[in-house]
Amino acid sequence: MPNDLSPHTTLGRRDRPSLRARALAALVSLVSLVSLATLVGGASSACSTSAPAGGDAGLTATDAGDAGGACGEKPKPLAFVKSTASYPLDATLRMNHLQAKATHNSYHVQPTSDLVDWAYSHAPLAEQLDKQGVRSFELDLHWDDECQRYEVFHIGLLDDRTTCRVFTDCLLALRGWSSAHPGHHPVFIHLEPKFASSAANDARIAAMEGEILSVFERPWLVTPDDVRGASPTLAAGVAARGWPTLGEARGRFLFYLNDTGGFRDSYTRGKKNLDGRLVFAESSFDDPFAALMILNDPIASAADIKKALAAGYIVRTRADSSPATARANNTAQREAALASGAQLVSTDFPAPVAGLSYSVVIPGGTPSRCSPGAPPGCTPEAIEDPAKLAK
Repeated sequence: MPNDLSPHTTLGRRDRPSLRARALAALVSLVSLVSLATLVGGASSACSTSAPAGGDAGLTATDAGDAGGACGEKPKPLAFVKSTASYPLDATLRMNHLQAKATHNSYHVQPTSDLVDWAYSHAPLAEQLDKQGVRSFELDLHWDDECQRYEVFHIGLLDDRTTCRVFTDCLLALRGWSSAHPGHHPVFIHLEPKFASSAANDARIAAMEGEILSVFERPWLVTPDDVRGASPTLAAGVAARGWPTLGEARGRFLFYLNDTGGFRDSYTRGKKNLDGRLVFAESSFDDPFAALMILNDPIASAADIKKALAAGYIVRTRADSSPATARANNTAQREAALASGAQLVSTDFPAPVAGLSYSVVIPGGTPSRCSPGAPPGCTPEAIEDPAKLAK
């Protein structure tokens, strides 16, 4: 498979982190080694979900090798062009009325070591969109001091192979596919900061938003202000008006943070608001910025998912969270996730893998489907119709 840079990219490839980044990565790796015995034994961790070896033959991956390279120029944003596709329910259906397939660690390529929990590879992002029906992606963000920008990989040295190492390269791949298929329903981007909260939070926040805007002009994005409107808080906006309609959101992207620590607190100005921000934030029921929740266990969190959906929130959950799930073809969590009504159902297995029976498909999806709370008359084709994706 080719790498997944879009044809719009002007960014040079860069595979070697700075010395400081290497030192930090080594420290993370040493900490990770403490739990290696557990990992190889098959237990999962909060930041890592495994899959059986699916192989990575043909994948173009970048890793923390010794080749090096220039930082390259940042890309230039592309103007948003609204789709002319006509969907009959686009003024009725809203963003929370769909259920879509998401991928966990969407950039991930199997490491060269024999760590069982990380023995899985994802196709390049554009291929996931085009061939696997994925409409939500998880990108882990690491700060590169040398180039003063974000990189995307899992864990330094041990598990750092990726189909798009530079954050803006990942975004360019998504933008390239979207530009060619403007009739798609909104795409959701899950951002997980993989660095400690610090006095640099404000600078890192500015850099994160700056890199997003270097690829997407603001009209490409569904932002917290789009949902809050004139309401005093984002949560009040969800309650008063709900999410934008699919007609308003078609062809656009929604970003959200997976973080409940100091970085999220800085981003929400002390857990107060997201006014003027580009990215939604992981939230709880009593947060004034509540709009999107991450409830990863659809069985243990079934009641909370039901409550969140009733409040009009968008929920991300997981169909699989341990290697044993796939190896044993245990579908209990997958079925619970699909039945929960959560809009974003994340998996490490978005397509069949040789030697494995387990994978995730949205039943009846084209590729997504109507959520249980969608208005009467909703059909999967009203959410997204493959015949209406081309320009």
